[in-house]
Amino acid sequence: MELKRQLGLYTGILVIIADMIGTGIFMTTGNILGMTQSALIVILLWILGGIVALCGALSYSELATMWPDAGGEYVYLKKIFGDLPAFLTGWVSLLVGFTAPVATSSMLLVQYLNTFFVNINASTITAYTGNVFWQKTIASTIIILFAITHIIGVRKGSNIQNVLTVIKIGIVLAFIVAGFYVLDSSGISRLYANYGSLEIQSIPFVGLSLLIVMFAYTGWNGATYIAGEITNPGKNLPKIMFWGVSITTVLYILINVVFLMSTEASSIMGKDEIGAIAAQALFGPVASNFFSITIAIILLSSVSAQMMLGPRVYYAMAQNRMIFGSLASVNERFGTPVNAILLQMLLAIIYVYSGSAMTLVIYMGFSLNIFPVLAVMGLIVARKKYPNLHRPYTTPYYPFIPLTYIVLSIIMMVAALFCWTITSVFAIVVLLAGIPVYYIWQRKI
Repeated sequence: MELKRQLGLYTGILVIIADMIGTGIFMTTGNILGMTQSALIVILLWILGGIVALCGALSYSELATMWPDAGGEYVYLKKIFGDLPAFLTGWVSLLVGFTAPVATSSMLLVQYLNTFFVNINASTITAYTGNVFWQKTIASTIIILFAITHIIGVRKGSNIQNVLTVIKIGIVLAFIVAGFYVLDSSGISRLYANYGSLEIQSIPFVGLSLLIVMFAYTGWNGATYIAGEITNPGKNLPKIMFWGVSITTVLYILINVVFLMSTEASSIMGKDEIGAIAAQALFGPVASNFFSITIAIILLSSVSAQMMLGPRVYYAMAQNRMIFGSLASVNERFGTPVNAILLQMLLAIIYVYSGSAMTLVIYMGFSLNIFPVLAVMGLIVARKKYPNLHRPYTTPYYPFIPLTYIVLSIIMMVAALFCWTITSVFAIVVLLAGIPVYYIWQRKI
């Protein structure tokens, strides 16, 4: 039994937004301001990040409509470059790409809840939420609940996902609107202020800053993982990709304007908690406390989206006998890849209790950028390799759009190698470790 096409246009758009908007937007701007020393460069980097994501989305749209199957770049790399690159992207997705963010987001969610309950002096509750063991247990329970949600039916799971995402968008919009209402013209000068000189030796940090921005844009390709379940994919997938990325980009730019205008740069430079700092400066301590609970709600949507998307990659791999065949089974009653969802649930829980999820995200961030770049390169190769293949959608301004994505992504990765050498090399080593695993698996089957 295969997955059914039962997800529409609006569900696809909301999946992308849910996958993209997480804690990244509320944690990165202060650090980027500290690295670049310029508020204007920060805004320009967020705009450029949106352009990079949109170029990637427009390129993926052509690939997704050529091969509208579940699995994302796994499918495209297999069709264009063969089994090994496809296996490696699945290898990284399984080890880190989806499982580690699920674990990290669920733990952060519990920590934000604990902050909220501490601030309102709910000592009975904080006795549990403040205890490390119970934090991990609550986080694991959240993961299990979302696994069950996405097992019991695609429509039921997507409906819950849609509600959480609409709430998430409402929270972000409320913050933006309320922020602009409270702000006055005195904060405008903070949008183009410089707080130091950007020297030649620090220019790689601009590339690194863009890479950090792109972490917040991660998820722009989310709909391609469920392409096999999207109705009328030739028509809907390009619209989903365009509108999902465009809406998120506009929200990101607006909320960054609010952040930068909210308070003096000295209060936010180099700080992770820029969202909470801006909320307190704009609305006072009570609103800042409320901000903690809204972040928790936002993270609920992120956990749900990752639990929905990741198993589709393992499902696609299993269909091609690249991983245990049982992961390709689809439950007849629910129409969902139950075993693939359970595998991701178990790995995420292991990461929660081992405390290694955030470390994996940090160390493997470099490798997560490699396969989207390969997939977009594959678009150029596919134009020559499959010139007569039916393309319901073609990337506009070809080859400028895919080349823009490729060049800027390579610049970011070079900057990461230059500035984060140890973590980047570690990511490459883990990636290369997948090669012998692939050949061992091939000999067994």
